[in-house]
Amino acid sequence: MKLNDLALITILFIIISFVLSAFDVIPIEITDILAYSLLVIGIALVYSETIRQNRLSVFVGSIIFLFGVYFLISENFNLNISDDFYIPLILIFGGSGLLMLHIATGAQKIFLYLSLIFLSAGIAIIIANSHWSLKVFYLSFLPVLNYLWPIAIIFLVLIYLMRVK
Repeated sequence: MKLNDLALITILFIIISFVLSAFDVIPIEITDILAYSLLVIGIALVYSETIRQNRLSVFVGSIIFLFGVYFLISENFNLNISDDFYIPLILIFGGSGLLMLHIATGAQKIFLYLSLIFLSAGIAIIIANSHWSLKVFYLSFLPVLNYLWPIAIIFLVLIYLMRVK
């Protein structure tokens, strides 16, 4: 995917977000649009660069996507993330990026092993430092899903349009 196509997709996404906001389908603010734009850019980079087998762009695209998810969640939900959680988040972001790199490009097994190590370390640190339970996670996940379903539909449509092109 060319940079012009990525910019066009991002602009279309911003316009669609404003239109949905105007018709009260989803409430949206400028920080949400920024987060959504990061999500779209990340998905577009991973998708397009997977075809080219560009490892760095796949990794960077997955990290950009995860930053979009982080900003979207931190702006819309009161999670009270303390400073102790930034190192596990970095480990989880890096592990997820390496996992996407392995899945998308069929790269060496070392990326898979490193991703499993990073993800396991990040999740273990979060579990060790928190008082979360499965019930609390379930009760907090349902409002997130209820809030973000229109965005998931937009992403599916954009992915379909990218495949048709």
